[in-house]
Amino acid sequence: MKRTSFFNIVGSGNASEYDHLNNSLSRFVMNYPVQYYRIVADDVMRPDLISYKVYQSVNYWWLICFVNKIQNPLTDISIGDLLKIPNILDIYDFYKRYKFR
Repeated sequence: MKRTSFFNIVGSGNASEYDHLNNSLSRFVMNYPVQYYRIVADDVMRPDLISYKVYQSVNYWWLICFVNKIQNPLTDISIGDLLKIPNILDIYDFYKRYKFR
């Protein structure tokens, strides 16, 4: 699942881009029980590694950052931070309902 799947593509002529103001990410809700994950030294600057440890896939790093309001994974993740980890069932449900493409 790509994060760009939730953005509309807009453009004129030959140019097109993702519409960051009109996207479905704000509709993501966590209905199932969430997990929590405490950051260790290996996880700093590596949301992909956190995603792999939790979901056995690196594909959900961006959603972990989104849910935890991490704007810059290189500076906003510190040892000892406690992250909310969305349930995979919420992710699948969201993908089915709000994917643009």
